[in-house]
Amino acid sequence: MQDALSVLASPWMVDLLLRGGVGALLLFHIVNLMLPGPRLATRVALAMFSLSLIAYLFCQRQQLFLVLPHALGWVALALCASSTAWLWLAARGLFDDDFIFSVPLVGAALAMVALGLAANYATLQAAWAGMPAPDIASLDRLHAVAMLGFTAAALWEVTRGWRDDLVEPRRAVRRWVALGIGLYASVALIVELAVRGHDIGALLPALHVLGIGTIAFALALVVARHSVHAILALPVDRSSQSSGPVEAVDLAPPAAAEPVSPALAALKRAMTEQRLYRQEGLSLAALASSLNLGEAALRGLINQQLGYRNFNDFLHRYRLDEASERLAREDLPILTIALECGYGSIGPFNRAFRQRFGMTPTEYRAGARMERHRQAT
Repeated sequence: MQDALSVLASPWMVDLLLRGGVGALLLFHIVNLMLPGPRLATRVALAMFSLSLIAYLFCQRQQLFLVLPHALGWVALALCASSTAWLWLAARGLFDDDFIFSVPLVGAALAMVALGLAANYATLQAAWAGMPAPDIASLDRLHAVAMLGFTAAALWEVTRGWRDDLVEPRRAVRRWVALGIGLYASVALIVELAVRGHDIGALLPALHVLGIGTIAFALALVVARHSVHAILALPVDRSSQSSGPVEAVDLAPPAAAEPVSPALAALKRAMTEQRLYRQEGLSLAALASSLNLGEAALRGLINQQLGYRNFNDFLHRYRLDEASERLAREDLPILTIALECGYGSIGPFNRAFRQRFGMTPTEYRAGARMERHRQAT
């Protein structure tokens, strides 16, 4: 009995139980993400990042990694060595409502997989053969730089657009969880590079795994409180909006449930009568100040009553409605119309217009003119 207790209390068994518990938490997230729901691409990116962390639990402890079948070992290594790339994709998917897996994004992740395998191939082969690890410092350094680069990119995805995010559960994820993942990944990578090649004992790896487990547990609490659907819910449906030339556009916001609150009525007047959206660089804070509302109250109003998840999408709706209506009936230069509708330059206007209508402003104007000519004849 005492022998059994001593085995359970040994550092090796404690470490194994810790890794198993953290792996179970991560598996819980993967199962939740793979349940039916909105934004499949984002769910896959988040699941791949969680899977890469499970692989890391094996890769970090050589005694565990070497007992894996060789094929499974290569898969675990590929996931582990590219974990920061999946972190970047997960952050991008979580905070970009239009996220999809494009060729450049997938190519960047696969390039990280290839670099990670190349940097660790000789070391892994030597470990399986029971031989000393070879010196491949140049590839190690290149892989480390790439990991730092992807971590920095993930942090950028977390922080950009923070103030314009209207989804309160997602803002909480930005503030406490996603930023924590990025910062912890940075610190963990620096520590790991500093101690590489040195005997560090069992304490530091255990603390590392405990840090991952703490973040996974925090994510579990977020899921329990808000649900994955609340965080990943689809943005306002744009499919019902016109995708071709129109003669007139209703500049009112999407229909809200009756009765209309005074705050919502004031917002409607500000956008349809005062047309505050024409102000270049209009921020949520500036709009809230003009309405004598707090920023949090305005975010809730636009998100919960009008269905928008991003403040810029809300502005684009009004700006593009006016621009499309004017393109259909006016002969002013396109740049002039773009500037008068609130865009600072032609580039952002063209990108937003193409995303909304599936064509350039020039093509839209030509189509509107052809339609008017057809109706006149």
